[in-house]
Amino acid sequence: MAMMEHEDISNENLAGHLLVAAPYLDGAGFHHSVIFLSRAEKEFVIGHILNHPSGMNVGDVARHTEIPESLYAVPIFKGGPVERNQLIFAAFIRTEDKLRVQFHLQEEQALEYLEDPRAILRAYVGHSGWTPPQLRRELNDRAWYVSPMVPDICLETDSSKVWAMAMRRLSPLHHIMSHASAQPSLN
Repeated sequence: MAMMEHEDISNENLAGHLLVAAPYLDGAGFHHSVIFLSRAEKEFVIGHILNHPSGMNVGDVARHTEIPESLYAVPIFKGGPVERNQLIFAAFIRTEDKLRVQFHLQEEQALEYLEDPRAILRAYVGHSGWTPPQLRRELNDRAWYVSPMVPDICLETDSSKVWAMAMRRLSPLHHIMSHASAQPSLN
């Protein structure tokens, strides 16, 4: 799989792709992040970080809400720095030959996916968001690499492996970069 060159990316075709943080990107909680871009509109691009688990489940934060108890075991991930007071559900559904991803599920839909053995259900607090010019600047500055969506990366249960897996899939050079120190002066 090859990395997409940022010049080839139009806002319309970003949805469904992955943003892989450059090794040196550290701000706003994006260190070694892999973001699934769930929406790309004319005015904004929205994604959710796949590999930053919060260490909590829905039940840890939903005891005094109307969220059904059967969703309490769903793990919560830190989706990004925007609207961190909102909890949303997402399903990753593996079909025979591909992966279907749905974000912003209603609780009823989440309950249905909970019963589907092909689906992995996650909850996210917050999301990552950009205006198209802002994301284009960050891509031009090489803060992010764009990759087609890879089911194995989205479904990896060990979050600590996701970023290195994504870097390895980009190119041999990116694989090498994934092993470099974030602070070369410490070498």
